[in-house]
Amino acid sequence: MMSLNKSMDDRSIQQPKSTTIVKYEKSSCLFCNEWFDAQTFTEHLIHCGQVLEQCPNSCNVFIPRIRMRSHLKECQRGNHQQKMQRLTASMERLDQFADHRVQVLEQDISTIRSVLNEEIRQRLHLITDVGNIRKNNHVVEDWTRVTDDCIAELRQQLNEERAQRTFATEQNQVDFQYCCSITQSLKEQLEKKMNDLQQHINQLSSDVSFHQNHLNDNIMKLEEIVFENERINQDKFVRIEQFLQEINEDIKTKLGSTVLSTSKQATLDYEVKNVKSIMCETEERCDKLQSIIQDLDKTLHQTMQSIADIENQLAMQQRIASVQNIRGHLIWRIKDYSKKLEEAKQYDTILHSAMFSNKAFGYALRLDIYLNGKGTWKGRNLIACLNVLSGEYDPLLTWPCRLQAEIIIRDQSGIALEAQDYVKTIYVRKKSDDYIQTNQYFHIPHKVITSRNYLRNDSLFVEVRVLK
Repeated sequence: MMSLNKSMDDRSIQQPKSTTIVKYEKSSCLFCNEWFDAQTFTEHLIHCGQVLEQCPNSCNVFIPRIRMRSHLKECQRGNHQQKMQRLTASMERLDQFADHRVQVLEQDISTIRSVLNEEIRQRLHLITDVGNIRKNNHVVEDWTRVTDDCIAELRQQLNEERAQRTFATEQNQVDFQYCCSITQSLKEQLEKKMNDLQQHINQLSSDVSFHQNHLNDNIMKLEEIVFENERINQDKFVRIEQFLQEINEDIKTKLGSTVLSTSKQATLDYEVKNVKSIMCETEERCDKLQSIIQDLDKTLHQTMQSIADIENQLAMQQRIASVQNIRGHLIWRIKDYSKKLEEAKQYDTILHSAMFSNKAFGYALRLDIYLNGKGTWKGRNLIACLNVLSGEYDPLLTWPCRLQAEIIIRDQSGIALEAQDYVKTIYVRKKSDDYIQTNQYFHIPHKVITSRNYLRNDSLFVEVRVLK
């Protein structure tokens, strides 16, 4: 039996694995040739009626089990010769039957071996499947545990996120109320400043009107004085001409009287000198009056520009609490460039851009341009600077202020690939909102502006980009 198991084990080990499994589900009985399941085959052999059994009367006859009773009724003991013959015949038949039965048993043993091998193979498959199922169960348990941990962590994160959002919502409500109160206070301050500026503008308008009326009166008086001096000078010229004619007539009639002619000549020279001095004084007075008129005209223009700047400042103050341009990017179109350049040459005017900011709630910025230059650059260049103005959010900002910006003169060629913009980099620094800014100016020659397509339809586009 051990050798059989060993051989079966060796066969099971040596036998290569195959994807096709042969399974014998039924076996045939050697006596009745009927087919039975592997579970009921052994029990059938015990109770099968066709199994040969020896006669208990020692007649040496093998009778099927189902006919044993009838044989016992008919069985009679013979003589010894008959018994020996029968025994011999029975032994021969038994030997034949034994040989046949051994062959059948060998076939059955091989069948049983194959069945056992198949059963062992199936058991191995079942054991492998059970192991895989256990591994899968372990994996599922691990995955379930990890999933439960993840779900618990997610729930904790959700609770924390919910608490943070609740806190953020409450904080936003508080900030919103604070912003509303600040906005209300800024609105009140702005209204107060607007009222003060309106009063100041009204006062300046009345002062300008008074100075303008006074200037008009002085101009009229100066014109009257000039006309009076011109009339007096004309009268003097007429009298001098008459006097010269009289002298000439006297000279012609009295050529003999040398002493009288000499005295008259001296008197004439003296009168001529007086007339020349009066003319020089009149010319000097006219020049002074002309310079005074020019200064008054310049002062009047500057006063009007100051009023316009104050009005622009008032408009800026109205928008200072909520600056629209908060991206640090400005494109400024300067219209009527030629006219404004002539005004800058005559009155030294300054152009101010709209106010913008480098970011939301950032520094208040403005670009100032001198079209005719300034100082040593006057007459040949355009001078500009970027100013940091006083803003509403200065107490919340970082000081000193350090910014870098690009000033770009846009090329208006209309073809993007051929356009060549003129770029200047400028650094803006201011110590604090209480200190006056030391401006850094940059110049652009007039010949550059008039070149290419920077100036078109008497308009100039200036772009400002705040880099940091």
